[in-house]
Parts: sequence; C-alpha cells; structure tokens
Amino acid sequence: MVYIPVSVSGPKNMPYVTGLKKENFVLLEDGIEQTVSSFYEENQPIDLDIILALRALQRGRSDINSIKVREGIENFRQQGNSQNKYTVEEMPFGANGLFHAIDLHITRLSQTSINPRKLVLVVTDDFEASGGEPGKALQEYAKKLDVPIYIIYAAVPESSGGPGRGLQDNIQDVARGERIYLSGGAVYEDLAKFTGGRLFQADADTQLPPFLETFAKELKSQYVLGFKSTNDAKNDKWRKIEVKIKAPKGLGDIKEKDMKPKARDRYFVAKPK
Repeated sequence: MVYIPVSVSGPKNMPYVTGLKKENFVLLEDGIEQTVSSFYEENQPIDLDIILALRALQRGRSDINSIKVREGIENFRQQGNSQNKYTVEEMPFGANGLFHAIDLHITRLSQTSINPRKLVLVVTDDFEASGGEPGKALQEYAKKLDVPIYIIYAAVPESSGGPGRGLQDNIQDVARGERIYLSGGAVYEDLAKFTGGRLFQADADTQLPPFLETFAKELKSQYVLGFKSTNDAKNDKWRKIEVKIKAPKGLGDIKEKDMKPKARDRYFVAKPK
C-alpha cells in the first residue's frame, strides 16, 4: 500500500475543508487513475517523532528561549489528536549527530509503526556542524521509506540575546547548505521534499509557537488516501502523484473550484533488496 496524506484548503475564510469522503478524491499516478482502497478521514491519530536540535534549547535551563520552545512543543501536542503517539528527543548542543538522529527515527517508525499516518518533525537552527555530506546519504535512504520529514529552521534573532545567527540566515541559503555547515546541495530542502514533507522557517523567539499551533491544525485536517499501484515494477524510480477534488455539488457553501488539495507530488519505488 502507498499512503498519501492530503489537506484541502477552501476559501480565504476557511483554511481547511473537512467532511470530505473517499468519493470526493481522484488520485493519479503518472497520469493513470488509481483506485483508492483505503481512506482515512481527517483527525486520525499519528505516530509522530519530534527531534529538537537547537542551540536555543538548553538542557536543565529555564531561560526564556528554552521555555518558549518547550511550551511551543507542548502546545503542539495538546492541539493534536489525543490518541497521537509522540516521541521527543532533545539533542545536547554540540552532539554533531542530527542526520544520525533523523536516520534512527525514520527507521524506527518505518519498522515498528503500523499506523499509515507517521512522520518526523525536526526543529533546528545552526546546530549541526558535522561537515562533509552525510545529508546526501540520508536523502537516498529516506526517500525509500514511507515516513515524511518536516523540518523547521528556527533561528534565534540576535536582538533577543540568543546564541543563534539570527534570521539574516535566508531559508534558501540554509537549504543549500551555506549556513549550517552542510555541503552538496539543498540538503534539508531535498530531504523534506523527497519524503513528502516540507521545509519551513520561523524564528524561535516569536514565530515558532504560533507556527507549531497552525501546523498541528493542518495535520488534524489531513485525509489519507491508500492505494495499490497498477504499476508492479520495482525499479528505483520516482512516480508522479496528482490529487484532484471531485465534488460536483461542492460541500455546503464551498464550491468545488474553491477546494485546493495539497499533497506530495511524487514518491520513490525502490528495487527489492
């Protein structure tokens, strides 16, 4: 089975559309319509691993930045489904092991979670300083697993007195590896994109807590479409995914043309080991 999480936005006054059914979705793989054999309505439980790799988060400290980060994570958990399963790892600053930590978490979820809804959320700043190209190897591994990786680059503005470099670090520069000692291209951006996740930016001082709350609401609004591909080939290739809304009469006061699905645009089919 291949599982595709989908959120549907509505008009400006309705960020997420709920109440849709399986028959309201059309799923295409490489332009060929697939039969959606499993359908999960919105607000289903998620197995969710959180990795906090932040200079602003000091173990055993009650400074303002650490408090805000922990409060933001706790509020994120409270906003989610009460049946969600969370694992939270706070990495000690200087550990130089963020990529290894991501590797361990996606492997654990892939091997032990039977929930079709699972993901890894990484909140980081300029924490990682491992050098080299460990991110490239992680990309190649992660794209073969069905575990989306969402990454939030949460710098601490220098004006707040935090240790981070501040938001002059443009998110494109971060993704390309020009700010947090990464090399070999858009490491974080591709890692998120290859797995069906996304890369965001929010300053840890003011933007991170409300952003996490909004993200929790988006996750609750997601539907999941499960299908068995009509293409049996296992050939180490990408397959294009497209999701369309099919609701001729709309939903209440929402017209079909105002419903915009958001889903990953491709997934990778690995060769058998």
